[in-house]
Amino acid sequence: MMKYISVQPRQTQNAGSWLFRKPAAALAAIWLIVFASSDAAAQSGSHTIRIAVIKSTIQASALELPKYLPAGWKTELTPFTSPGDMTNALLTDSVDLAYIGITVAVVARSKDQPIAIVANLANKGCAIIARADSSIRTIADLKGKRIGDLPTSIHDILLREELKKANVGLDEVTVIRLAPADMPAALQRGDIDAFSGNEPNATQTLLDGYGRVVVYPYDTPVGSINLAVLTSERVIKENPEMLRVWAVAHAKATEELTKNPDHWADLVSNDWGYQRTATRKSIDNIELAWRLDPKWMAQFVVFMNRLKDLSVITRVPELDKLVVRKFVDQVKF
Repeated sequence: MMKYISVQPRQTQNAGSWLFRKPAAALAAIWLIVFASSDAAAQSGSHTIRIAVIKSTIQASALELPKYLPAGWKTELTPFTSPGDMTNALLTDSVDLAYIGITVAVVARSKDQPIAIVANLANKGCAIIARADSSIRTIADLKGKRIGDLPTSIHDILLREELKKANVGLDEVTVIRLAPADMPAALQRGDIDAFSGNEPNATQTLLDGYGRVVVYPYDTPVGSINLAVLTSERVIKENPEMLRVWAVAHAKATEELTKNPDHWADLVSNDWGYQRTATRKSIDNIELAWRLDPKWMAQFVVFMNRLKDLSVITRVPELDKLVVRKFVDQVKF
């Protein structure tokens, strides 16, 4: 949940009358005001980048950012549990950036909300898992089975793509709506036969012995796209320097964690409390990224069209308004 900080206004009228009644104290108070003003001026060179995150292995680059920011810059991470709340935080200027799934961006822009994608965040991170003691070995084997799924998520779209490839109709499976975090327990209890979910939940079922990978669902036109970094049009127009500084740090943090998965696992385990073994293993199925390259753009267009086919959106947003590539395109290091 977003944290709200209540700031009480100063009682300026009472303070002023007190100053006039007590000259000595007034002089001291004036000096305090001068020093406070000087301190505020000194702090004017300090910049804070406010970022909305969901605590997860796939969003670890947010934790690594401070290493690569110039002097005078810092980050302020606010954890959320709801993508919708993250969008609202952007629109109400409570945060500058949101690390979030791409569905939210498409839906917001299709409703003319001034949201834009300014960087890639991560690819992959999805898996279709079946019970280890079941006969399910392929997507075709899901016919007649109960599948845990979260509608309109990237995992849902990838599941539909895989079913389509295997000529399995949606009316030939029973889809049970579940949050990704609830899928492993439902699979273990036998409430479902399989699920289309995320990491590290998928990997945890393998380590615990009751799950088996049916497929990592990336060999479709939607590909492996997953998360992106969103901002508002206001930030793009009013604070482009912040976005330029952030884009360089984001790219460097992404590259560093990609090269050092052990450090990545340690970071998530230490800062966000994830179990180390499952976290490290799940990284094998996550691809951190920052570029919005032609391959990503092509997969993103397919993804938007799938959302329209599913009636999640009524129209496909204009690509050049939804995706603003100039900040990552300018990154050089």
